[in-house]
Amino acid sequence: MRGLDDPVVVARRPIGPPPLALRLAAVLAVPLLLYALVMTGQKAVENYQLNQQADSLRAQIAGLRAQNVQLQQQIEQARTDAAIETIAREQLGLIKPGDHPLVLISDGSSGTSTVSTAPVAEPTSAPEPTWRQWWDYVVG
Repeated sequence: MRGLDDPVVVARRPIGPPPLALRLAAVLAVPLLLYALVMTGQKAVENYQLNQQADSLRAQIAGLRAQNVQLQQQIEQARTDAAIETIAREQLGLIKPGDHPLVLISDGSSGTSTVSTAPVAEPTSAPEPTWRQWWDYVVG
């Protein structure tokens, strides 16, 4: 048995190169850690780029939704009777029964224009069927 006054003996190992297993573990672990670090960096860059692309697409979607709302409002407005009449008169050149259209005739030299009324075409009966038109064309 050991007493309290006995000196404690600590055995120290001699200082020297680390054992082969420790050196081998360090040689294998360092490249693996570097590889993991590089891969993590690459994934972070890819993630950042994907987030930027997603933000751009979200902004584009918001713009398209706003445009869609505008187009829906235009469709609703174009379905009103006043809009239909305006389109028929201005774009298609149609007139209401009883209206008297005005045709502006301009003189090429003086730059003035005169107003004349165009004869209103009376509505005709239904056009002849296509077979009848061909029959008249062929037979004469």
